[in-house]
Amino acid sequence: MGVVRNGNGSAALCWAGPFKIGEYLAGVVSGQSPRLPDAPGVYVVSERTWSGVPDRTGNLLYAGQAPYLRYRIGQLLCDLLGFTSDDPADAEAYEHRGGHLLWHRYCVARGVEPMNLYFAWCTPCKCMDCALNRLLEMTLFASACGPRRTCEKHNPTLDLIYNCSACVTLPGLLARLSHLDKN
Repeated sequence: MGVVRNGNGSAALCWAGPFKIGEYLAGVVSGQSPRLPDAPGVYVVSERTWSGVPDRTGNLLYAGQAPYLRYRIGQLLCDLLGFTSDDPADAEAYEHRGGHLLWHRYCVARGVEPMNLYFAWCTPCKCMDCALNRLLEMTLFASACGPRRTCEKHNPTLDLIYNCSACVTLPGLLARLSHLDKN
């Protein structure tokens, strides 16, 4: 999980990842890779890694939101890894339209192995609609990610760093991290 420092000395726990898909899948049972939460959140697939929160340097390919990240990202990975229809039409996805699209229109079309792509997720969003809208602004296949959801509460849309963080003071964060290291 990335740690970002904000201007008032707090640390913001934000994104889990980015994880290279192949390396992530190779370390799930051994515990080297964190298990996806069964919680609501936003997620992205990118061509490259980044630091802190997703940005344009990662070349974001796809962004989505889900009420159950573990289930939805599992569906995404199935279609992204080629366990999908041979028909590239959008309606032919078995489980996840975005995974199907990335398999056909990105990986196969460009000769990119999906195991070399990255994915990440964030669960502590203050507003998932704002988070998804900010991610879509940076996403190559934004039109395939579904329609933008209008946020009735925030105008302008919340900043991604503020929105996708759970701010804690540094002493509280250090205490929590040292407790995790002992277990």
